[in-house]
Amino acid sequence: MADEHRGDERAGMRKKIEQALAAWREAEKRLQNATNGDRDALQADVDRHRNDFQSLSGDHMIERMDALHDAESRRQSEMPSTPPYHAAARQEKAIAAEIFESARANDEDTPTKGAN
Repeated sequence: MADEHRGDERAGMRKKIEQALAAWREAEKRLQNATNGDRDALQADVDRHRNDFQSLSGDHMIERMDALHDAESRRQSEMPSTPPYHAAARQEKAIAAEIFESARANDEDTPTKGAN
């Protein structure tokens, strides 16, 4: 039950991160397409959305790294080749894959200055 709750929390966090990324991209588009003198306000909007995304993304990465360290500690404290050892090892591997995928997605999905 607790694992299911944590899964729901992670899904909620991923949704917040995706929303923050979408807001950042939209702000970047508005800045790119700006033709009037309001570029300073648009740049401030880009900066705010970028900072929101980076903060949420960083918090999520810290939480997942903590979970990875916890799983690693559980695995190391178990007798090798026992069911608890293998369960912790599987969890460790799954969390590491999730961290890698999150980092890869962030690298590919984040806007670059002047490009969308």
